[in-house]
Amino acid sequence: MKITCFISLLLCSCFSFAQTVNKQLLISSAFAVDYNSSWSRTVLQQQKFHSFRQNDEVNIGYNKNAAVWCRFVLKNNNAEESVKTWLCFNNNHIDSLTLYDAESVKILGDRTTGRSPFIETLAFELNFKPGEAKFVWVRVKKETSFLDFTYSLDNQADLEAKSALKIALTSFFVGIVFLLLMINGILFLMTKDRLYVYYIGYSILTACYAAITTNFAKHVLFTGFRFFSEGRIYTGALWYIALSIFLDHFLNLRKNQPIKHKVVTGFNIINLSLIVISIALLIFYRDFEFRYFFVFGYIVFLASIILLFWSAVSHLKIERTQGIYALFAFLPQLVWGACLILKTFGIIPNSLGDNWMLFISLYEVFLFGYVLSRNYIDVFLKNNQLMEQVIFEKESSLKTISEVQLRERRNIANIIHDKVGSKIAHIIHLFDMKNTKLAKQTIGELAEDIRDISHKILPKALDDGALAASLQSQITSLNAGLTEAKIELFCYDFPEKINEPWVYDLYLIALELINNALKHGQAGLITIECYQYSNHCHFQFVDDGIGFDMQETGKGFGLENIEKRVNYYRGDFEINSVKNEGTIIQINIPIHH
Repeated sequence: MKITCFISLLLCSCFSFAQTVNKQLLISSAFAVDYNSSWSRTVLQQQKFHSFRQNDEVNIGYNKNAAVWCRFVLKNNNAEESVKTWLCFNNNHIDSLTLYDAESVKILGDRTTGRSPFIETLAFELNFKPGEAKFVWVRVKKETSFLDFTYSLDNQADLEAKSALKIALTSFFVGIVFLLLMINGILFLMTKDRLYVYYIGYSILTACYAAITTNFAKHVLFTGFRFFSEGRIYTGALWYIALSIFLDHFLNLRKNQPIKHKVVTGFNIINLSLIVISIALLIFYRDFEFRYFFVFGYIVFLASIILLFWSAVSHLKIERTQGIYALFAFLPQLVWGACLILKTFGIIPNSLGDNWMLFISLYEVFLFGYVLSRNYIDVFLKNNQLMEQVIFEKESSLKTISEVQLRERRNIANIIHDKVGSKIAHIIHLFDMKNTKLAKQTIGELAEDIRDISHKILPKALDDGALAASLQSQITSLNAGLTEAKIELFCYDFPEKINEPWVYDLYLIALELINNALKHGQAGLITIECYQYSNHCHFQFVDDGIGFDMQETGKGFGLENIEKRVNYYRGDFEINSVKNEGTIIQINIPIHH
């Protein structure tokens, strides 16, 4: 009877604050803050309470071991029908909620084993008989951290629909993340690129942070775990450190923006140090004042977000595509993180909710996963093109070698036919005529011709590395047969003998360039210069012939073949020619000491 009268008195005194939930239920609510968590229910009547309404935020900011007592007076106005409702506290990261309803006590929260029936909110079931009034106390407790919450009365159908949507969304997000992790894990095994490792670490922490923040971990995965409050803070900090490291390597800040790379690294070291120190203090010195850790950590977090966003904007000038990807991925993160911090410090009234964080994280992870996969596909396609080009070059080289061999065999065949074949036939004829004296003389001339042919094809002196002497001998022989042209050879600090495998090829190249200048260039003077430097030899071929237009004519088969032979020895081949002004060809070939 006394309780009924007391409730009636409260209903009358608080009528001005009563809210109509529906036509059947009236509610009056008020709160008081117990900063030392020392109150019991017996002393609550002597405390001063402040009225508040549904969805009005109670925000006491940073607290250390504080508790908030909420008083609810509810009445079913309908004298004929029962009412069922849910008293919801819209902050899933409260350490403990204790509901005192007459003789029953119910407990929910991160630091308890109690689990809300709905992932969307922490909710207590309230049942009212026709015309029944109830007086309910709820103690809201959160240890060292920021504390804010609102309350509402909701029906079961709406809560079930919202919870089903959040579970489906979070499950889809986690599934997509692990699919991308599997793909990028395979790409890492194929490429050994550390960027994929950073992405995998960042994505795993993103999934963990999303699961804790959305209450998915508490509601579905680990219902008995009691340290999600700390887990949310530390997982969030580690998640952002991983994101910073990933973006640092994605934008290659070490090379492109070294100062920003150092600052980002410094921020990460500070955040990691704060995590380690705060964990140690929580274990060994729980009474420590953590306010400054929170404030400093949030400041560093906000500064790091701004710095990474600035880095992405600056990267647009360096590598536009990667910069755009980073900018579009990081812009929602910047908005969400800035709103969270500004809301925490009371600068703005509201921040983006947990669902927004889930959408942003899904978008961010998916975008970076797509970018990394696309980059690999682009590299794979380019490698295929390079392989096709290499195969084509090999086929072209084989074709070139075959054509060169065929041409050289034809030259040798023509020389043998013209000089050797005709003289052998003449010798046979002389023996038939029994003119042995003239036959012996012709055989001697034939031996001299064969020796001369052998020398022209490849001088014996080349076996000892006498490149300059071999060229000079051949040039002397060529000059003897020229009437309107002249060939000159100059050697500057060039050794008499050079022990390099390319001397044979260079000898043949020199002869081919001389032949080209005489036959196609119609040169009157051909000058060959040979130099030796500390790590390479330089050869220059200059003629005063008719030259050619390189834009129209190109190098042609012979010069392309020479360039390939020079490139085989990791050398450089350069040609400059102007029509009617002659040609200059320069060859550099490295020396292996």
